Amino acid sequence: MVKKVLPPLNEQNQVPNIATSGEWKVEDASFLEKLAQGLKMGGEDVVSTTDINSVPDVWARVLIVRNGLLDNDKQIVSEWRGTLALLALAPYYKHIYDLSSDIVNIQDIKNNPYSGANPMKQDMAHIGKILFDVKPIDTMAQGQDWNAIGVMNFNKAAIAVVNPYTMLAAAKDYTGINNISRLPWYEDGYLIDPCNARDMRNEQFVVLSHYIQELINGIQSLSYSNTEVFNAVMGRLQEFKTSCDAKSGGASFSSWSPTKVNLNLPAQPVYDKLATIYVGASDQNAKFDCGLKVRPEFEDQIKGGIFADFRVAQSKGKTLSDVRVWNNYSLNSLRQDENLFKILKSECEEQGYLYLTPETIFTEKLVVLPGGDRKLKEHSRDGEQFAYPINSSMLMFMDPKAISTNCIVSPDGDNYKAVLYLELISEAGNSMNYTLEKIYKAKDVVKNRSVPLGFSVWPDIKTNDWNQYYYFYDGNSQVNILPKNIFSVIDIRDKLESLTGSDKIKFLDNMMKSHQVIGEEVPIQQTTAVTELRTLKSSPEAVMCNVATQSGGKSFVDHNQRLDVGLILFPDPKEAKETNNLWSIGIDFGTTNSCTFYKENKDEPKELVFKNRINLPYEPGNDEEEKEEVMQAHKEFVPSRLVKVPFMTILRERSYKETSSENLPFRSNFIYYVDQVLYAIEDLVDDKRPLKFNLKWDEAEQSRVKSQYFISQIVLQAGVEAAAQGIKRENLQFNFSFPEAYSQDLLRSFRRITKRSINIGLNDENYKTQERTKFETESISSALYFAEGQKISFADNVVTIDIGGGTSDLSLWQDNKLIWRNSFRLAGKDVLIDYLTNNLTLIKEISGNDELLLSTYDNLQKIKTNKSKLANGVELLVNSPTFGKAFADRFEILTGREKGKELKNLTELALSGILYYISQVINHLIEEKQFKKGLSKSLRICLGGKASTLYKIVFEDSGEQDRLAEMIEKVTNGAFESVAVEFTNTPKHEVSYGLLVDKFGATDLSVEERSHETVLGEEILSGKNKAWIISELDPNKPWRIKDISQLKNFLKYLQAFSKIPVKLTKKFEGDLEGRVNAELKNGQAKALDAQRNQQSVEGDDSMEELQRTTSILEPVFIQELKQVIKEITSGKLKLK
Repeated sequence: MVKKVLPPLNEQNQVPNIATSGEWKVEDASFLEKLAQGLKMGGEDVVSTTDINSVPDVWARVLIVRNGLLDNDKQIVSEWRGTLALLALAPYYKHIYDLSSDIVNIQDIKNNPYSGANPMKQDMAHIGKILFDVKPIDTMAQGQDWNAIGVMNFNKAAIAVVNPYTMLAAAKDYTGINNISRLPWYEDGYLIDPCNARDMRNEQFVVLSHYIQELINGIQSLSYSNTEVFNAVMGRLQEFKTSCDAKSGGASFSSWSPTKVNLNLPAQPVYDKLATIYVGASDQNAKFDCGLKVRPEFEDQIKGGIFADFRVAQSKGKTLSDVRVWNNYSLNSLRQDENLFKILKSECEEQGYLYLTPETIFTEKLVVLPGGDRKLKEHSRDGEQFAYPINSSMLMFMDPKAISTNCIVSPDGDNYKAVLYLELISEAGNSMNYTLEKIYKAKDVVKNRSVPLGFSVWPDIKTNDWNQYYYFYDGNSQVNILPKNIFSVIDIRDKLESLTGSDKIKFLDNMMKSHQVIGEEVPIQQTTAVTELRTLKSSPEAVMCNVATQSGGKSFVDHNQRLDVGLILFPDPKEAKETNNLWSIGIDFGTTNSCTFYKENKDEPKELVFKNRINLPYEPGNDEEEKEEVMQAHKEFVPSRLVKVPFMTILRERSYKETSSENLPFRSNFIYYVDQVLYAIEDLVDDKRPLKFNLKWDEAEQSRVKSQYFISQIVLQAGVEAAAQGIKRENLQFNFSFPEAYSQDLLRSFRRITKRSINIGLNDENYKTQERTKFETESISSALYFAEGQKISFADNVVTIDIGGGTSDLSLWQDNKLIWRNSFRLAGKDVLIDYLTNNLTLIKEISGNDELLLSTYDNLQKIKTNKSKLANGVELLVNSPTFGKAFADRFEILTGREKGKELKNLTELALSGILYYISQVINHLIEEKQFKKGLSKSLRICLGGKASTLYKIVFEDSGEQDRLAEMIEKVTNGAFESVAVEFTNTPKHEVSYGLLVDKFGATDLSVEERSHETVLGEEILSGKNKAWIISELDPNKPWRIKDISQLKNFLKYLQAFSKIPVKLTKKFEGDLEGRVNAELKNGQAKALDAQRNQQSVEGDDSMEELQRTTSILEPVFIQELKQVIKEITSGKLKLK
């Protein structure tokens, strides 16, 4: 049957028939007139042939599509398939178009052209009549009619007619519709068959096939109206499905679900099937060709990376459409739609993938670091060195070694070229190598910045058990690169684990664009000089750095005003192999110096030195000057050198004030390890960051906090040394010493502080401090050192005296049993430090020609008006190795001069006074039958402690020691016939060593039974009763001194045996008695308080019991002796 492709004709038409389709037939000029008169018109108006410019028919597009389907016209079918694809793929192209539709009721438009949903203009009213009068008669399926049709809108613009002939018929011209050109199946102004489009994915053909099949299923159950049209439509649908199946490439979906679309269509058969659109649910992963495989450390946090770069296609000889970026999107999709990346990126985030482009991988700027010997260890050492111009989020996919291997920066004429070799993978596991490049032009290259020396990580070890790391930065924003983001595996994992869903990817994306807090940040100083500390759970692999702009001036430049320049990589920390060995750590928290020892299993105690465990990204240099520069750069952190024991008990306070209540190490306070005494004395004048001394004895609450800072850092550093040897945290035990001179309150506070310091230092609240922390007195610990460390026999009579900076700790032994022990605050500070503070010229004489000591002397002169700082400065000087050697070498020379001789005599007076007091104690114990006078006639005096070095110099000569022996023999009424002095081999090591000696092991010493009495050394009146020991004092009656007869007696012996005359004036004697009485009054008040506290806790409030746990009153004789020494050091009393 030959059909005319013409509008409907009336029955009287004279248009000639055509015998054969597809052939031309020649007609004369009257043909057009016959055609015009034969058209079926909607009204009575007569149209002149002169007015006809084309063949008008409002239904022509529908009829053309119908006939094209009947004839299987390639172009018509292609456009028809493209129109159907608009419906089927609508859910997958929301970023391009939104579908909607309107119902057009032809009957209503004819009858009421000026009302209803689509009123017509006045001069267009006849169109409604035309539409109705010339509408086609037949339909594809029964139940359909032409009274109502649908208009499908693409982004609110009409694109197709929904009709009962062809289901859909595209508009004549839709080239101007918004976004239509962004469709993959749109070419040269027409919708085309998706099967012929270049930028379609396999999954999309599966979706089309399913949609078409559902459409076929829905239609074939209907009764046809026009068999020819029905069969043609069904045939074309089946062909379309077959074509789609051929393109699916084995892709599939596990299930299908209908999705809502904004379509309003006539309530007729077929249309409901047309509007039912499906979305497939897949059990498979996302589809991509250019993925980045995530590192194993993060596989459970994110799925990977998606990389988009147009140059990938060219490098592999493919078209942009051939390279799938993400699911349905190819590189061509991105090229056609510059805003598509936002949707693609969002979809990637939802699925757990980080979207990356060359712009996000490479940094905006490149920094060329200055040359020199300090090469970056993990960066290429050939030629110039650079920060790797790669964003830190790339470390999610490449470890530092991969970055250093695969990123190359090299000069390229006046520019620099950065190359990054990537391995791109598909979801199926196929891989391809790709070379990513960026040219940094001169304007994008930074050459006036360097890595500061203060750029490090501590410690440089790694174990399964260790989780404390510190990144330290100290630089200047005008000359150095600055830290932005730290990449530490465990801390990044912790951050990701704290987030859910797409927030993980958003965090990584933000890390590429802005500063993100990893771990904990401590902004110590923020001006042009920048000092930062960041605490982490694992050693950082790299630091993303940026630079401040020159416009920053002298103020701090925030991260959002800096420019990224790349990564500085750190070397891997040294991995320690864990063992099951046990470590006991002994910590002697001293007044002036502190010391640490350790014992592994049952081995001998050893010095616990703190090794240089700073992990530097650069070579520190070889010569001493370079190493010194690195050490100075870390003064505000931990030393980049070996810290030997003992070290001074000094804390430095930062201007930064900590916001937490835990007093964590390094933040607002840190141990000040003295390197060069000259620098240390210069630091004394810095009131903004003061040096804190005397931590052990200051009872103010803030000073106790300082003690906790100090001890927790010692615990931390000791813990690092243990971990470096493979010691697990649960196999650590801590031992602390304390002086018996501590008051009850100080001792209680000390125990509490040390236990808390362990939890803080080890960063472990579950560490069982109660079970794994032990305490021992300094006197016992020192004695155990002499017994085990120097193999001194305690079978006879032994006195140990540990003379430190603040206290002298004493113990008396007989027959391997502890008889008595005590401590008091008379030590090195009272003698040497105070004397030199008041006689600075003696320091100059000791210095000789030593430039360092002379410079230090000059600095001390500058602060001599500030007595507190001066005393601290002298303490720093005296504890320096340089001064110690000079003092020992020049002492004999100095004693020939007035001040040197006086210092020697003062030293002898101090030690003689201590021994006189011990003799008094022995006399009391003999009287109480607690010391057996006839068991042995020999007495050995063991002198230890840092201040013992002074006494060793003074009493090295046997003649000097003989004078001491004579005095002891005289005072003890011949209890001893021989007295020998034994000096320590390792000053200040004794206590921390002794803390680790088994009291019941090799030494066979008994420390259980002993006298807890404090012998007063002078007769004291308690009310009307006389008291020689503290237990005889009644806290409820006033205490006062009878006289200072024992002090005077001692001074007589001193002159007799040592030829040192000390003449006391009456005024001094009166003042001294007044001071002693004041101390007695204070002691009485303390005793009453202690008695009440003890009674409430244990019920036993006797003075004897109180002395077991605390110091109630310092021996009166020692108080007197201290006052005499003070008068001499201040120049008020002269020693001739």
